[in-house]
Amino acid sequence: MISKKLYFVCPTNPHPSGGVKQIYRMVDILNKNGFNAAVVHKKAGHREQWFPNTTKVVHNPYLFKLIKYLNKNKLSVSKRLKLMFLKKTSFSIEADSILVFPEIYSNISKIEPHTKKVIFNQNCYYSFNGFPLGTSPEEFPYNHNTTLGTIVVSEDSRNYIQAAFPDTPVHRIHLGINAEIFNFSEKKEKTITFMPRKLAEDSTQILNIFQSRNPDSGWKIVPIDNKSETEVAELLKRSALFLSFNHKEGFGLPPIEAMSCGCYVVGYQGQAGKEYFKPEFSSPVEDGNIIEFVQKIEEAIGAYETNSREFLQKGRAASDFVSENYNFRNEERDILRSWNDFMNRVN
Repeated sequence: MISKKLYFVCPTNPHPSGGVKQIYRMVDILNKNGFNAAVVHKKAGHREQWFPNTTKVVHNPYLFKLIKYLNKNKLSVSKRLKLMFLKKTSFSIEADSILVFPEIYSNISKIEPHTKKVIFNQNCYYSFNGFPLGTSPEEFPYNHNTTLGTIVVSEDSRNYIQAAFPDTPVHRIHLGINAEIFNFSEKKEKTITFMPRKLAEDSTQILNIFQSRNPDSGWKIVPIDNKSETEVAELLKRSALFLSFNHKEGFGLPPIEAMSCGCYVVGYQGQAGKEYFKPEFSSPVEDGNIIEFVQKIEEAIGAYETNSREFLQKGRAASDFVSENYNFRNEERDILRSWNDFMNRVN
């Protein structure tokens, strides 16, 4: 067991979040391999319940309140007193530990300023949120001397971070899709699924236009929302078609989970999706091109109705591609390679 503690600061989202799930997963993989890692949540007793887990979770309300207050120019007396109280009632971060932050927090270099940090960046396009125009380079946490490096989840993100912060070490990991849940099924129905919280303005236009042009298509449109991971997978296994509304994603889990279930995916790549939107088994659409999106849906359902067997073979090819490239084995290999490098940097 490696004694140095790794604390993964984790936001709490009102809806299921792929980013949160991946934080839990990395903690599990590290603990399995002899590291001492834990998810840090704000509220005592909180644990994400929308997916099954036995992940090690600790709670530190002081840390999260500090993150919130550091964005204020001046702290009132009441806020200072609140911080003093929470610090006394929260566990102390050991001096030789490592804090792991998601990319959504800006002033992390000021938190436990002498403690080493790693940034788990799951969406590079959030990296400058909270930093006004004219921010000096030394204020970005990626450039700080306490930051050991950055973990990203796609080649697009690797290229982005290396271009923006050329001096920070960057490790790319391949996310693993749970093939026990998201697996191929050829029992497809004439169903189109999509995530309604992604680019709702676009999806409303696209689906209304599609239904207006094809009122008697016989295809059912099913939004996926407020469902457990297992329920999502069951819907995807029945769906012949999945619509991707990726938008400037660090990776974009929904389309690749749909591919793993054998769906034919039509839609936006969101930059990162360029590495898995292969023309052999999907139809990428230029971001924001509403009419092209509708036309690609119509082409896909036409292909299904003309030759459903050939259409399902494309779904099988998509599922095989995901299984080969985005599996737990590759994910674990990449995570251990990243963290062994970080540990070498602090030893």
